Amino acid sequence: MNPESKIMSALRRFKMDGLAWSLRRLHCPVKKNDLVLEVGSGGNPYFRSNVLCDAYLETRERHFVPLVSDRPTILSFTEQLPFQDNVFDFCIASHVLEHSKDPARFISEIQRVSRAGYIESPDAFFERLTGYLDHRLEITCKNNELVIRKKKGRFEDPEIIDLFFGNADAVFASWVSKHPFHFHVRFYWEKTKGGIKYRIVNPQYEFNWECPMAEPAAPKRETFKMRIRTLGIKRLRKLLSQTKRNKKLDVTKFLQCPFCAGTTFSRASKALICNSCNKDFIIMSDNIYNFVR
Repeated sequence: MNPESKIMSALRRFKMDGLAWSLRRLHCPVKKNDLVLEVGSGGNPYFRSNVLCDAYLETRERHFVPLVSDRPTILSFTEQLPFQDNVFDFCIASHVLEHSKDPARFISEIQRVSRAGYIESPDAFFERLTGYLDHRLEITCKNNELVIRKKKGRFEDPEIIDLFFGNADAVFASWVSKHPFHFHVRFYWEKTKGGIKYRIVNPQYEFNWECPMAEPAAPKRETFKMRIRTLGIKRLRKLLSQTKRNKKLDVTKFLQCPFCAGTTFSRASKALICNSCNKDFIIMSDNIYNFVR
């Protein structure tokens, strides 16, 4: 499975890593008819995703950017996906694994519902320096294996943070933007090649801390440039996504009740009802089904 498109590889040969990085979201090594799930899809889903899944309509964890639901969308935590086994050909999990309190279950679930996929996250070194507010894991890749550490607080190493901020942090963002591939994990996996190889350094650790509350930021005034950019991305998403196909997808055919594993549902006016255990799940709109209880 090629981790880069031809144009990405060409740009990297000419030391244009920043531009190559911006094009990675256009690269999804799947066939035209493959069914693609994206977990943690948030406010900027990949173009190729057919079904979206996120736990929140809005959340601080993505800076309160509203959820995009321009195709079938399921509200659910990745640790308990309401989908049948192997129903998807490919699963995208971009910048979401590092938020999980239960990485083993997260990884088990995306492998259960999909045959292959892609995981992207900040690299552990990047995370150790910056201590992002809502990240619970440090993740790196060694010898094609994900190495995961559960953080014991927002800052795993306060001394490093103290040395970093007020000095190196002033130039760090520009350094990362020039060399993004060196500061992120990009991990492709396939079940036929052994699935997701991973190791949790401290598997017995149970989180005894919550992400600290942040002072709400003052809303930014939307500039003309920001409006044009938002409109441009929206139109690109419609143009480059499988929009016609996605509109015709009946996502209920892929679902599995998270309580009893039943796979047939009846539709009421504003709910899906599991035919096996009679649990109901709210239909929030034509595109959004709520499995978060």
